[in-house]
Amino acid sequence: MEMENMEVNVGEYITITDEESGQEIEFLVMYIFEIEDRTYLCLVPADQEEEEEYEVEFMRYDGSDMLHPIENDEEWEQVEATFETLMNELDNEEV
Repeated sequence: MEMENMEVNVGEYITITDEESGQEIEFLVMYIFEIEDRTYLCLVPADQEEEEEYEVEFMRYDGSDMLHPIENDEEWEQVEATFETLMNELDNEEV
């Protein structure tokens, strides 16, 4: 999926063009984290960010203007587990 701007920072909005529909979707970058030598973004659709519960998307970021969906089950499980660990650590820091 192609992004509108190349640099990505937490708290910023990015626009992604869905390759299948051609629709542009705006996301808020909630977290950026690394696993081994890969960088991942945790994205929330901008129209859901104020809601109590929202959909979370994970995309692999290669530093260019492209985001890559996670298509491998093993990679998805690794990303999800790492994200859960990060969230637990944040919760523990707030206590």
